[in-house]
Amino acid sequence: MTPYTRRRFLKLGSQTLAGAGLALGANPALTLARAADTDTQQSEGYRALVCVYLEGGCDGFSLVVPTGSYEHQAYAASRGQLAIPRSELLDLRGGDSPLGLHPSAGLLQPLFDDEKLAMIANVGTLVEPTTREQYLNKEVDVPAQLFSHSDQSIQWQQLQGRDRATEGWGARTAEYLSGLQDRDYLTSISLAGSNYWQSGAGQRPFSLTESGVLQYQGMDGSNGWQQPRREAFERVMNLPRRHVFTKAYADLQKRAMSITTELGRVLEGNAGLFSDQPPENSLAQKLNMVAQLIAAQDQLGLKRQIYYVSMRGFDVHDNQSRELPELFTELTEALSFFQNKIDTLGMGPDVTTFTASDFGRSLLSNGDGTDHGWGNHLMVMGGAIKGGSIYGQLPSLALDGPDTIHHGRILPSTSATQYAATLLRWIGLDDAALHDVLPTLGNFSEHDLGFFA
Repeated sequence: MTPYTRRRFLKLGSQTLAGAGLALGANPALTLARAADTDTQQSEGYRALVCVYLEGGCDGFSLVVPTGSYEHQAYAASRGQLAIPRSELLDLRGGDSPLGLHPSAGLLQPLFDDEKLAMIANVGTLVEPTTREQYLNKEVDVPAQLFSHSDQSIQWQQLQGRDRATEGWGARTAEYLSGLQDRDYLTSISLAGSNYWQSGAGQRPFSLTESGVLQYQGMDGSNGWQQPRREAFERVMNLPRRHVFTKAYADLQKRAMSITTELGRVLEGNAGLFSDQPPENSLAQKLNMVAQLIAAQDQLGLKRQIYYVSMRGFDVHDNQSRELPELFTELTEALSFFQNKIDTLGMGPDVTTFTASDFGRSLLSNGDGTDHGWGNHLMVMGGAIKGGSIYGQLPSLALDGPDTIHHGRILPSTSATQYAATLLRWIGLDDAALHDVLPTLGNFSEHDLGFFA
């Protein structure tokens, strides 16, 4: 084999292993140690968390808008020409202050009314409780490189303290949950490739696309022309080996082929149940694949899972009035479709979907859009939550108000760490595990935001 051919061979193998989530498997010793030190052994029933990450900084202050006369007036004065008129907002009552949904998010209204959707107010990356005065006087720790896309997406997905770390809170969670599975490699699944939330030292998520498992290119066993190539590859992988690295590589390749073949067959068997997804909606396609995988959880011997999907386009520095309605239409259509699909499967109480994003947007318009903010309104959806309510403290949206820092950014009142802890407690982590997964949790007095029934 020539060096060039060998390099291509190794490249093919590494791509396939990464696609199967096996390039770096979970550390078995760490997984077992963490599982043994916690009461996470809740093996009865099935539960899944689905993270919908909105890349670029979703404008939660346009998704949910105050409709009270005084509150809307303050909002409109801050937002200027980007403000949504009160008459166009969709009524959303669930707290002390009247609120309205963006007119392009109407599919969320029945979910909220049916108590399958809750709004979590003014969430953001906080290292410790922070007041406006403490922030302005630099008296508290805050996340490094605030308002930077790359840094704050890492902050959100790791929640390990002021600076970036080596593990995401999803990866740490998966280490606790993997001991409950017949197929531990399917504990953590991504429909958006590698990400900081599910990645850690020696761990990556199992990756799929909206079309299913990633196959070995050019080695389809059902294709008559490609079958001999696959058989030759398998013969090479089954040769006896002495060197520890080549043996390990061959073992991983064989495992990857076995896993992708098995999972591919399971998904093909269920595909007919999931052919009604909304057309031309990328997020709905990804969530449709998540639903197919969840439907197969019993066949695959799974008890706890975490999923990651993403949607791009929320960095609306310009053309916000045109782009944001399109984004909200796609987002809400996908969420409504997914919840309906999960309910049809009879698994509504077993699956919780939550949104996250780099940060919110600034209140102040830059003329045609908004700039990077901090606090943000997020959503939690599913049959296990106490929906139809807004949790947390709604901020004042006045530019010179008590919750606003420089350039019209809203200071978060609820930490993303508290938000994460509430979600992880539901999926089965006890107090000790929560503090291990979320090291700054002890800085906050409230560890459960109360949005689960």
